[in-house]
Amino acid sequence: MLDVRVLRSPERPALRSAGVSWSYGELGRRSLAIAERLRALGVGRGDRVLIDAPHAPETVAAVFAVSRLGALYAVVSDRLPEARFERVVADCTPKLLLTARDGPRAGLPWERLEKLPAEAEGPAAEELAAVEFPSIDPVGLIYTSGSTSEPKAVVSTHAQVLFAADAIQDRLRYRDDDVIFSCLPLSFDYGLYQVFLSCLGGAELILATPEDAGPALLRRLEEESPTVLPLVPSLAGTLLTLIRRGRRAPEGLRMITSSGAALSGGVAQRLRDAMPGLGVVSMFGLTECKRVSISEPDADVSRPGTMGRPLRGTEVLILDDRGEPVPVGETGELVVRGGHVMAGYWNAPELTARRFRRDAFGQPLLFTGDKCRLDEDGHLYFVGRDDDLYKENGFRVSATEVEAAALDVAGVRQAAVLPPRDGAGSVLVVSADLSADEVLRELSSRLEDFKVPRRCRVVPELPLGANGKLDRRAVAALGGEA
Repeated sequence: MLDVRVLRSPERPALRSAGVSWSYGELGRRSLAIAERLRALGVGRGDRVLIDAPHAPETVAAVFAVSRLGALYAVVSDRLPEARFERVVADCTPKLLLTARDGPRAGLPWERLEKLPAEAEGPAAEELAAVEFPSIDPVGLIYTSGSTSEPKAVVSTHAQVLFAADAIQDRLRYRDDDVIFSCLPLSFDYGLYQVFLSCLGGAELILATPEDAGPALLRRLEEESPTVLPLVPSLAGTLLTLIRRGRRAPEGLRMITSSGAALSGGVAQRLRDAMPGLGVVSMFGLTECKRVSISEPDADVSRPGTMGRPLRGTEVLILDDRGEPVPVGETGELVVRGGHVMAGYWNAPELTARRFRRDAFGQPLLFTGDKCRLDEDGHLYFVGRDDDLYKENGFRVSATEVEAAALDVAGVRQAAVLPPRDGAGSVLVVSADLSADEVLRELSSRLEDFKVPRRCRVVPELPLGANGKLDRRAVAALGGEA
């Protein structure tokens, strides 16, 4: 994918970060140089290389370098807590650790460590002797946040990554005059695929820092003048708050994409109101197949709640508890079939067998655990997950539905529902410019009475994980103070 782009437009800008700018030709040369160095260190087909590095061009070059050798990359944030980092090391048993640090992490004197070069060492390799391996070989491990502290990595093959990237690009159509501003970490598949999509479209990718996702966001957008902004809903809330406080909006954005959680129709509309002409694209997916569906821009106006149609080459099934298809419009478990259904989980055969099954033709089926429905035109709607449903006063309630309704309230930036526990009712925790009573009153006009939490706690900000999604364990601690 990279080499095709290098052949087509080697001088076009590829990556920009902290004053550093690389063309596609430079990115290609650096990836070859790193690959030569890794091969000299004994890295080969099937080896795992753990990349513990910042959101920077060198990290991108390392990903491509590892893939050239038939090895597997596993990118982790350089801000990953030590305890979790050690569990990842134990899980993937890497041949080599590539890092931007001057030494190993504290408490981990690891001999298989290589400093990621800021500059290509020696003469740039123009060509790497061919390493033969089929496209069904694995190329990467993507560690998901999950609901437990134990690491869980999805195995991706070359063929699956290429299928997913092509299918997403078929919908989003990144262009060679686009500038993509991404605060999403490269350890997050949504962030990593911005690299692949930029290669396919010939776009320039700005690798922003985690700090750029905070109070500096609006200023950074004004400085960089991007045309595309991939975000998660929490970042959309931050952007709207900054626009309202600064009474100005960034110019030049043609498209915002959203994934990681449902973007409410109210938030999407406020983004369009602030930036006339902006297209807001909702997407639905999970690491186990990267992306399932992508909506047309602003489809939420005519089809509220839609996550769009399935991608090209993707089949979705909505099944009941017996594994039978449900009628159109009814809710069931989402099952995905296509070339982007990944290879399974690393070192987890039982979980792999449960989630990744086979159809009558021996092709993989991904049982997602997500509750969804399809309308008569094939548009997908996310309803929730089994583990997001709870009972209160005898009624079944979806935390996803309550959170979406809260985010639809003007002035609410973030929202999380904590299910009932220890005899106490559910709690809604929000970051908002409203009082708790005002939030609950607005919710009462949007939801049935039995779905409205009896308690609400307003906090300055909800804690986020490394991917910009809510850290629900940390939110639970906040709710316990309500």
